[in-house]
Amino acid sequence: MQTQLDKRFGFLVSDVGRLCGKRFDDLAKSSLDLTRAQCRALAYLSHYGEMNQARLADLMEVAPISAGRLLDRMEEGGWIERLPNPDDRRERQVRMTAKAQKALNAARRVGDEIAEEALSGFSEQEHEQLIAMLGRVRANLSRIVDR
Repeated sequence: MQTQLDKRFGFLVSDVGRLCGKRFDDLAKSSLDLTRAQCRALAYLSHYGEMNQARLADLMEVAPISAGRLLDRMEEGGWIERLPNPDDRRERQVRMTAKAQKALNAARRVGDEIAEEALSGFSEQEHEQLIAMLGRVRANLSRIVDR
């Protein structure tokens, strides 16, 4: 069994995520009015579309109460709207506003800058190959986890 952290798949993936997150925070302070968590929420809403709060909390890997507080602040700021679910009165659906879409575009530019920094020295082919392989890893794990 491999014990060196710098050669452990899970550690490397997690640590790359941690470092990207810290770099995002550094770059976003000057250009975005949103926190990293708020940007993640918007990214999920943009990718998956309108969803209930419980699903969003699950995707973000936070407790529903934490997601609720985050969404309260986002709603107050005009970033999201929460609407009743016509099929289930107990549930509220979350959707992005036009203001949020503009902010998400700025957040994506920050993400692009971080990717450029992280992949410095990689050829275009290596970059594409890495993204393709990570996509395959995600698909493999999704088949097991997202049943």
